[in-house]
Amino acid sequence: MSSQQPYDYYNPEPSPQSYPPQQPYPPQQPYPLQQPYPPQLFYLPVAPEPGRGLAVAGLVLGIISLFAWFVPYIGFPVSIVGIFLAAFGRRSISRRTMATVGLVLSIVGLVLTVIITFFIFVAFMNTHQ
Repeated sequence: MSSQQPYDYYNPEPSPQSYPPQQPYPPQQPYPLQQPYPPQLFYLPVAPEPGRGLAVAGLVLGIISLFAWFVPYIGFPVSIVGIFLAAFGRRSISRRTMATVGLVLSIVGLVLTVIITFFIFVAFMNTHQ
């Protein structure tokens, strides 16, 4: 057993091994004066450029039409919508090239879809004679 007495929380008495009293903190230096904020410049919002999103959508559908041409049910709608979106997306000045690439890819996808549809039709007619 320990010879130390339990600590009484209700009646605290300083123990003989207590810490010395703490010295007060030295006074702080005052903060330097803050510089005023610079004047706020207000910019007028720029009107969104017409056709930016259409150019991106036309490019995406043009890329998809290159993979969807061998399924005519998917190739026709994707290619035709891609052609329309890319054509309307050419109104955008900053994304005109992107819309042109989407337009060319959609036209290539449409041509491939027409060719594969023709071959499927000819093969179907030859097997049912």
